[in-house]
Amino acid sequence: MKRLIVLSLLTAVTFLTGGSVALAHAQDSAKDDTPTFYRIAPGTYVGGWPRFTIHYPKDWLEEVPMWGEAFRVSAPKLRAGFGVTVASFPPPLDKFADAVVPMLKAGGYTDVTIVSDKPSRLRDGTPAQEVDFRFADNGAPCNFLVLATKRGDVVVNAHLAWPGEKIAEEQRAIVYSLEFQPGHDEPVKVPDDVKKLLDSTCSTNVAHDLPRLMADYSDRYLNSGARKGEMERFHQQIIGRETTCEIGITDFVAAGDRAYLAGFVSGWFGKAMLQETSIIKENGEWKWYGNQREAHPWK
Repeated sequence: MKRLIVLSLLTAVTFLTGGSVALAHAQDSAKDDTPTFYRIAPGTYVGGWPRFTIHYPKDWLEEVPMWGEAFRVSAPKLRAGFGVTVASFPPPLDKFADAVVPMLKAGGYTDVTIVSDKPSRLRDGTPAQEVDFRFADNGAPCNFLVLATKRGDVVVNAHLAWPGEKIAEEQRAIVYSLEFQPGHDEPVKVPDDVKKLLDSTCSTNVAHDLPRLMADYSDRYLNSGARKGEMERFHQQIIGRETTCEIGITDFVAAGDRAYLAGFVSGWFGKAMLQETSIIKENGEWKWYGNQREAHPWK
């Protein structure tokens, strides 16, 4: 699917940014003691902030997220994809569809239609908004299902693109597997040398100093397929907009010269999930290291 999907245009906030589809709650490896917000167990994604889990067919392949997405996977034999976006959206949820339609059209899709737009709830009763779109992608029909829910002004939206005329209940269950995990969303104190990295990243963003900002990245940086060069090109496009910056860490796990973290970043775009999930100490200084996962390019 040529631009699957354009919801990332709503946020543009990534910081540092054919078989059965039965869902599987994969078991964590007993030998892997890294935090669940860092590693990917096939079939399960754990969002760092706000903390949530969501499940998808465990044979689906992780893809490089679009800017603004926290996570993306695709079906190996179908032109179908599933992603999660976490970003500020101050309007009420019933206005979410109004914001998405022009983005889909700007992405080159035609015959964009809202099939349904209705209040819904997650399995635990959390209010949500379900929007079912239909459009043509190079003439081929496609459905786009969005399930959006809020934490304050931040929207977590799970979105599924599926070819054909209809999304079956089996596929709809993917977006409805979203489940929040309370108790992990408040800021925690981090060591002074780690805070030095956070402060440096924010100050160089606000100063629009790209070379100094990129010095905070390890040359071995890798985050869901994106390397240091990709991050530099991304920051080059947005760094001039920065006027404020705050990084809040809500989970921190030290592991020698590595540390795993989750949290949020605030800036001109509002508030979004911190995409960086690990740092590494090189020559006595902490650097952004990413999740160290490769990912498939977009279809």
